[in-house]
Amino acid sequence: MGPSSPIGQSTLAPGSKQRGQASSVSCIPRKFAIEPISNAGGNLSHAAIPSYVSTLKRKRDDLSDQLERQRASRSGEAPAEPPQTPRSASRHRQEFQYATGPSRQDCIENTVQAAMGEIGFLSTSAMAEPRDETSGFSEELAMGRMVRAALALSGATPSQSNIDSYGQQIAAINGPTVHLSRQLAVPFFTTFLDMMGSQMIHIDSNELWTDFDTFFTESNDLVEKYSSNCTAKIFVVYMSVATGVLLSRESGSLQGLAGALHQKATKLLPGIMRSGNKIEILQCMLSLILYSMQNPQGGSTWHLVGLAMKKAIAFRFHHGSDSSVNIPSHTLLMRRNIFWSLYTVDRTISTIMDRPFNIEDDEITVKEPDQYMSDLPHMKNKLARQSVAHARLMSEIRDGAVNSVLYHYSNLCYWRDSARNIKSEPSASEFPRAVVIELASRAMVEVLKTNGSADIEPSMIHSSQNIERDIVTTCSEFIEHAYQSSDRGEFTGSFVEAYDIFAAGVVIVCLNVKSPSSFTDAGVMNKCTALLTTVGERFAGLRVFRRVLWALFNTVSGNSKSDPIVHELPPIIPDGIRNLIAGILR
Repeated sequence: MGPSSPIGQSTLAPGSKQRGQASSVSCIPRKFAIEPISNAGGNLSHAAIPSYVSTLKRKRDDLSDQLERQRASRSGEAPAEPPQTPRSASRHRQEFQYATGPSRQDCIENTVQAAMGEIGFLSTSAMAEPRDETSGFSEELAMGRMVRAALALSGATPSQSNIDSYGQQIAAINGPTVHLSRQLAVPFFTTFLDMMGSQMIHIDSNELWTDFDTFFTESNDLVEKYSSNCTAKIFVVYMSVATGVLLSRESGSLQGLAGALHQKATKLLPGIMRSGNKIEILQCMLSLILYSMQNPQGGSTWHLVGLAMKKAIAFRFHHGSDSSVNIPSHTLLMRRNIFWSLYTVDRTISTIMDRPFNIEDDEITVKEPDQYMSDLPHMKNKLARQSVAHARLMSEIRDGAVNSVLYHYSNLCYWRDSARNIKSEPSASEFPRAVVIELASRAMVEVLKTNGSADIEPSMIHSSQNIERDIVTTCSEFIEHAYQSSDRGEFTGSFVEAYDIFAAGVVIVCLNVKSPSSFTDAGVMNKCTALLTTVGERFAGLRVFRRVLWALFNTVSGNSKSDPIVHELPPIIPDGIRNLIAGILR
């Protein structure tokens, strides 16, 4: 079955043990009644959920303590308030307002409270389809404020929710003072369209170029001359150029430019969230997500994706159009493409971090790209559809654990062959070979994480040894290609690449223990650690990947004494990778 086929509905084997533990976090009921002691209920949970929920609880408690200390230091002899939950903190927010003018301390407190409320919301709705987007939330936790709270979180450690007050102060000092000229913006805008336009199906290069030209022709970078209905287009132009800066070879020396453009854009966000239409709001949120994947100062990607998907669900973008409603064809196309781009980033972030998906496949009734774009001849459409097909494949691998390794491996090979065939056609630069290799490596890793091994029943077509050899070859090819890109100055160094490189390195080490002949030297590990060092310069929280990978390699190779970090893995290590490491150290 090809990746474009409807995803089969699968559950875990009836006899499997419940891996999750009971939690006090409540969820909105779906189609099944979930009891804390029910095996069936446990089977509906992903293995990452207990760790995810406990992390959110710890973050909530830390923020509560921080908030109490701040209040105590300001109120002097005033009696201390009892600790509050995120929901009660948002409900009683008005009690904490002071008669004095706004201060830096007020801003910090508001940010902490907003983040607490946001984390509380995500912990209870990440696995359930939201109903009314504003139900149960005070004005302080309206969607616009929640997005700003997500932007205030540091992305240096993508799997955690930390508030970097120092980074916020530096950003405020720099300020959005840059004057953007067309000559300066064109190379970065082109880079963005070349690299992201081929992967995100909602990006229409022709339409964006029109907006870009209009921006400089009519306003000469004076936003105030624009009418309110053009604000979202200005936002997207700013964010596209800013992301293009981070994707360029000069990104190391132009972080300030990217940050300034990001700040200029976010100043427009409140008005867009308040008065923009549905398509504009989600386009802007997708722009924020793509930027945050490249820059730790862009906010928490995980939270932004969750909020954007919640908004898309509230707008019913995940459902097919009602035949009784007359929606213009162009609008319908944009709605579908925006949803599938959100779906792609949701599957990407959730897969690499071993987090739960924000929407399940059985909730989606909107047509897939192959069903409504097959008659469009543009190369870009064919290439971007492969990204969506890969996201569907990743979802099937994760949810179809009951299926065999051979089943998932065969689907993966079919997708890989299809993607490789496209690159031989003209305009191959729109979908670089590196992207196909990275996506294939990620899928190979996911197959191994989900099933625990590549063992299959003997067959005439494949064997366990052949599959393991292909996994090692694919992961090694990805690392080698990324290393060559780094030598050419073309390695972008997003945190997604860091997770993929780390996972590929761990898988190579794990399979080397089982089949030493497939891996004979430390060359690949050296390249892995070099790449992780490069990404760690931008995302400080990911530096530990390098240490863990090198310690694991030395431990299984007998080159040095065992590093304690291998046996006490830091929380940032995804659960699937953690299980693979534990398996070879037993």
